Amino acid sequence: MSSDVAIRIDNLSKCYNIYDRPADRLLQMVFRGRRRYFREFWAVRGVSFTVERGKTVAIIGRNGAGKSTLLQMICGTLTPSEGRIEVHGRVAALLELGAGFNPEFTGRENVYLSASLHGLSRAQVDARYTAIAEFAGIGDYINQPVKTYSSGMFVRLAFAVIAHVDADILIVDEALSVGDAFFQQKCMRFLQDFKSRGGTLLFVSHDMTAVNALCEEAVLLRRDGSEYSYERGSPKEIAMVYLRDLYSDRAASQNVADTGESLPQKGYPTPLDSSGLECKSTGRSYVIENVPPVHYHVSEFRPDAESFGLGGARITEVFFRNAEGMSVSEFMSEDEIRLIVRARVNKDITYPAIGFVLKDDKGQKLMAESTDSYLRHMAIEAKSGAEVEAIFKMNFPALIRGEYPIDVAFAEGPGDDHVQHHLMHDVVVVTALGTNLVHGKIGAPSLAVTFDIN
Repeated sequence: MSSDVAIRIDNLSKCYNIYDRPADRLLQMVFRGRRRYFREFWAVRGVSFTVERGKTVAIIGRNGAGKSTLLQMICGTLTPSEGRIEVHGRVAALLELGAGFNPEFTGRENVYLSASLHGLSRAQVDARYTAIAEFAGIGDYINQPVKTYSSGMFVRLAFAVIAHVDADILIVDEALSVGDAFFQQKCMRFLQDFKSRGGTLLFVSHDMTAVNALCEEAVLLRRDGSEYSYERGSPKEIAMVYLRDLYSDRAASQNVADTGESLPQKGYPTPLDSSGLECKSTGRSYVIENVPPVHYHVSEFRPDAESFGLGGARITEVFFRNAEGMSVSEFMSEDEIRLIVRARVNKDITYPAIGFVLKDDKGQKLMAESTDSYLRHMAIEAKSGAEVEAIFKMNFPALIRGEYPIDVAFAEGPGDDHVQHHLMHDVVVVTALGTNLVHGKIGAPSLAVTFDIN
């Protein structure tokens, strides 16, 4: 076995015996192999692949394709019916809500229980308990029985534990879809740091954006009736196959023959926020001159957000204003708005720069701006005790429905030759509420649409 291999599975299969009646189970025990009273169901069959150390591999597939079953066999919580598994390194897994937790125990007690299952001694958990509790961020609820927890609190505590057990291999099964935007961003930062330290990650998701953002390779599990197959390739290649299969099945379900006949008319719903549409029709030409803007909500500034820096300056406030100078928590994509970032300088600084980054729910940077590139030639000086303010005037981009955190930073020095005095993660979250977008992340600004039939 090469030292560069973290996981190797060879012809891995899992078969379940399905009994139509409870009595058939008893008859099977009596007659053993002389007669069969069950049907075989192969949840996973004949899967083989290798995961190199330090790689991130996505396991994707339709519901019922066997993704969770495969991961449970790799973790050792399920015994394979056929095949062989080799795992090199400590494994930490987040497979399902409540796994490894006793619902009657408090969160604190479950931290010790779950960490012990991952091989940590009580002394080691004692030393890491504060960090685990802070990562989970559930406050005094950690002293309450976990049976009273919401699904988000479950995931927070479970992820906090696996983040602190010094695992070599992390296995995450759709857990990042639970929890608020702030916790999801914290998890994504941890996973990126885990990867940079050479950790191996198996990641299950239906979100192709997350797969392409996190993973170097992907494995697609497929089931077509009784036939079972799998494919392996780059995330881009596998995502294309997955989406092709998905839409092929949807087309087949419509039961439309390729006869050239028109589809039956359906009562399709009106797009969200379409009341403001200005649509003109002349013969077979349709012109939409006023595409509805996206409606946004802004959360309050989080002064205690996760941050780091040398401390030569500290960001004190982040908020939005409208064109009239009023602080706002709601605005539209068509509005001219201003992002305000305020900070206090704690030492004399030359070349001060304030910037922001707008991210999606997977931590990918969608938009970034800074005062540096526009003002570096001015060699600005900020004296200790000064209050500074940066104003970014813009029209916000049209975004698909979802939550978009903003990072802000105060740095010193021009260009890439700078140091961070205060970088704050997820200080505010902009939520796209009403939008007509259904794919991608960003729509075209100032859009008008013409549709002609010739």
